[in-house]
Amino acid sequence: MNDTTVIAVQAKWVEKLPPLRLGRCSFLLSAAMLLFFVPVAAISYALHGPDALQACTVAVVVCWTGSSLALIATAKFGRQGATAPLYTVLFGLVFNGAFPFSVGLILNHGGGALADAGVFGLIVIFLQIALLVETLLALCLIKSPR
Repeated sequence: MNDTTVIAVQAKWVEKLPPLRLGRCSFLLSAAMLLFFVPVAAISYALHGPDALQACTVAVVVCWTGSSLALIATAKFGRQGATAPLYTVLFGLVFNGAFPFSVGLILNHGGGALADAGVFGLIVIFLQIALLVETLLALCLIKSPR
């Protein structure tokens, strides 16, 4: 398979995504995070006890907030001119990368019940689904008309 074939497959895959507005994207992000929260919280509770539920809640809220801010930035700046993809990537890195990891490191360094329940590890777990869903939703958001 050569480079032209790979590009053609990628373009066809992206073309199949429906255009979505910010409200629908936010709802879908929230639903995906909630669906992922339930099994992770159950496993965390079984491993670490009641403090794990609080750590799970903090982790999912931190990751949801970062992804929501990235979607909002994409809606605001991600469809304007030639620099739009650069802004989308930049805001995605800041809100989906730096923000959750910074909060996780601060909470983990502070010690206490959240650190003992593994809040940093939970942020890393929730970040995976948040990145996947936010990336797909950003592609749908870019395709929607203003």
